Amino acid sequence: MTLQRTETGGVPVFWVESTQPLTAQLVFRAGVQDESFMTAGLTHLVEHLAMSGVPDLRRQSHNATVGLTFTSFTCSGKAEALTSFLAAVCSFLSAPDLSRLEIEKKILAAEASSTLPPATGEHLRQRFGLTSLGLADVSPPSLEGLEPVDVLQLLQSHFTAGNAALALSGPPPEGLRLDLPSGPPRRPDTANALDIPLPVWFEQGWPRLGLSFEVPAGTEAMREAVRAVSRIACRRAHATLRQERGWIYDIDVMHFLDNGDRGILCFESDPTARHADDARLGLMAILQDLQFNGPTADELHTEVEELQEYLDDSASGIEMAIAAAESHLLGRAPVSLEDKLALARGVTAEDCRAALASLDATAIFGMPEGTQPKDDSIRSDSERPVEWLGGREFRRSVRGAFLGVPGGSKLFVGEKGVTLSSDYTASITWDDLVGVAVAPDGLVSLIGMDSQQIHLRDTWFGKGQQAIETILHRAGEERCFTPADA
Repeated sequence: MTLQRTETGGVPVFWVESTQPLTAQLVFRAGVQDESFMTAGLTHLVEHLAMSGVPDLRRQSHNATVGLTFTSFTCSGKAEALTSFLAAVCSFLSAPDLSRLEIEKKILAAEASSTLPPATGEHLRQRFGLTSLGLADVSPPSLEGLEPVDVLQLLQSHFTAGNAALALSGPPPEGLRLDLPSGPPRRPDTANALDIPLPVWFEQGWPRLGLSFEVPAGTEAMREAVRAVSRIACRRAHATLRQERGWIYDIDVMHFLDNGDRGILCFESDPTARHADDARLGLMAILQDLQFNGPTADELHTEVEELQEYLDDSASGIEMAIAAAESHLLGRAPVSLEDKLALARGVTAEDCRAALASLDATAIFGMPEGTQPKDDSIRSDSERPVEWLGGREFRRSVRGAFLGVPGGSKLFVGEKGVTLSSDYTASITWDDLVGVAVAPDGLVSLIGMDSQQIHLRDTWFGKGQQAIETILHRAGEERCFTPADA
């Protein structure tokens, strides 16, 4: 198979000859990481609106997905079906009909889908907060607040010919047209991690064990080494933690290598609560051995053999074309099948060791619900230092005492932000405030970029109504919303 490239309507087209049914995937460099906390769900809403204009939507040959970095529209079948599908999608993106906006919001709320497995999403939120990659763990807080202008702005900025690429499992069919509005490419912004001391552990909201850490990702060779060592680690974990110890059933790994020179590896497994820390320590031992000694020559050879077997399967053609399309949209040179093999053959034990160099210093452990590490030297995320922001002081009211507000509770609202001192202490600066949920019953919840929350009622503090009014004024309408479950 040979990766080939052409162009249609200003959109690059990557294709590989395959014996599989003809498949097309139209990819846009637009995803969840391009949203904000308040516009979470907007890209998914655009995808729903575009698909609503496709005839016979329930056909299994049609599909669309929104990921962290890309939005894709996919169709398989006869050439006429592909050209018709792509024409319908491009027609909406070029001349959007928003008559179904309110209906699609309701469908989106009912779908309640997530971009990533929940435990992996939690890891990204712990590392990046409620921004960029961390938005993978956010349920859209304000779907009802998304307006036509939001949809149109996203279409104009990200769903354009300059920000699109097409992957095909065969030569472009006759009559293929991609009539999209013009626009520049949109490279993803580098995801900036929260400034928190690492390593750290947190209790996940799921019965899953997770481990994430930073890896180098500045070149294709580095990224290939990361992929290789992660797969080798999973093989070793399966052999040791499952076959020998019986601590887990399965283990998987996800790579996030699309942002700048650094990427993230996230391992996820399923030990019982009894063996959660055994599995964590076992996985760390495997990774630390690879970090210090690297994989064996046989393990590296197996990686090359499996890649060769994969590339020999004609079904891999569309996946290689998709990878080329995505690389183009990230501003990277697409990797041919021959180059992919050469990269795999070039991975050395030293490359794999280098891929794991930041393991210990950047590790975040997600412990299954109800468990924690036995190692007391690893701090909990609940031990993060809290900055005292100062400002006007509001003390607990008499009514607040009857409502169960702890004695000595104080609220401070100032120029820097809000601090609550109660049975716990929390601070959120105005700059880090991503949203304020205002429930019909009067509960006001401030949400910080690091997921910190401060819950208030005006009745809890003397002159509490003034405090709430000041907070809502500083937040502005653009950061206030009514919770969906209110």
